[in-house]
Amino acid sequence: MAQTNCSQDSTRYLDAYNYIIQEPVNQEKTIVVSDSIVDLDRFWFSQDIADYPTEKEILNQYRANKKFVWMDAYYSPYLASLFCRKTTMPKNVLFFSKIEDYMLRADLLLYKQQSNKFDYKKMTIQNIGQIYLFIFNKDGSLKFAFSHEITYD
Repeated sequence: MAQTNCSQDSTRYLDAYNYIIQEPVNQEKTIVVSDSIVDLDRFWFSQDIADYPTEKEILNQYRANKKFVWMDAYYSPYLASLFCRKTTMPKNVLFFSKIEDYMLRADLLLYKQQSNKFDYKKMTIQNIGQIYLFIFNKDGSLKFAFSHEITYD
């Protein structure tokens, strides 16, 4: 079930953002949020949710349910209004996925000066980042959050 309620989505994006910026590894980082929704894979977290069979099944079927087709990134007025680009010289860029099945993915990437900082595909070329999976309860509260460092080739 994809969420379409702006206020409900906004709260979830803000909760995820606040979780990320409060993590000890991110305390000293300057972070800007992309204003685009990116189709981020969930399979990285399959082992993390092994003890949660319902969520694991949803996660494992995510790409198959989309017939293994990745959608293009698209502009989100919600993200643009929530996270005004206050930082002009960020060292990290945060990308969010669409909220579907009460799950949200996020990637925090190191900003490489030679790249367009809001082009996810260019940002992932030979870069490192922290990836996140957020799972929400039906009432919108955060149920689980998982994170890993990843190296992109």
